[in-house]
Amino acid sequence: MCSVSFIPKDQHEFILTSNRDEKKVRLTSAPVSKVIGDAKVYFPQDLVSGGTWIAAGDNSRICCLLNGAFENHVPKAEYAKSRGKLLLESFEYEGIHDFFEYCDLNEVAPFTLVIIEMDETPRLFEFRWDSTQKYIKELNPGQAHFWSSATLYNKAVRNQRAQWFNSWLKRSEKIDGESILRFHGSSHGDNPGNDLVMERTNGLQTVSITQVAISHENFHMVYNDLLKNQKTSLMEHFKQYVYA
Repeated sequence: MCSVSFIPKDQHEFILTSNRDEKKVRLTSAPVSKVIGDAKVYFPQDLVSGGTWIAAGDNSRICCLLNGAFENHVPKAEYAKSRGKLLLESFEYEGIHDFFEYCDLNEVAPFTLVIIEMDETPRLFEFRWDSTQKYIKELNPGQAHFWSSATLYNKAVRNQRAQWFNSWLKRSEKIDGESILRFHGSSHGDNPGNDLVMERTNGLQTVSITQVAISHENFHMVYNDLLKNQKTSLMEHFKQYVYA
């Protein structure tokens, strides 16, 4: 949940890809499904908190989490609710703006939540919480976007990583799910602690890469467990598909 890219393919097709940087001893599972509200939601699961960092629902909503809002913060010893569980709670709301307005973020650590909602026109939102205030921005879904976690990477490093992404976009002749996974799984700099597939001496490293490709009436989720060298793939239909 620390490096995320959004790339549009055409007006109704998108690819969202997320690198999870975490302690390798923290257990996770391949994608599971759960009924939340009126949606059947698919997500790789954090087996410690029960939450997730990326999820796709058959209600045409996709969410992806990054730790931190704008800059790094001093973490508290304990929080009332995990950010990964909050992500799943967003599927309890019929409208995403209701979630933005009414979700209780008291004693929730700062985060950035990227949300795609396949409405009459595709909509892309960036929702940030800095522990005191909510910030909501609607982004252009016709443009590519890239995020890095504010808790792991300072502003200079975040800018450098965004430059890697933009340079790769400009020089790439073909951009599809496989080429994006290769970008997210490759080395781009001289410092392994700040690379896209990162590794630090404290045991923190990129443990998995998850991708959700949205294509007309369905989504394709790929979960690549880098520790086990195992890849899981699933395809599901949107039950509330709105495009003619």
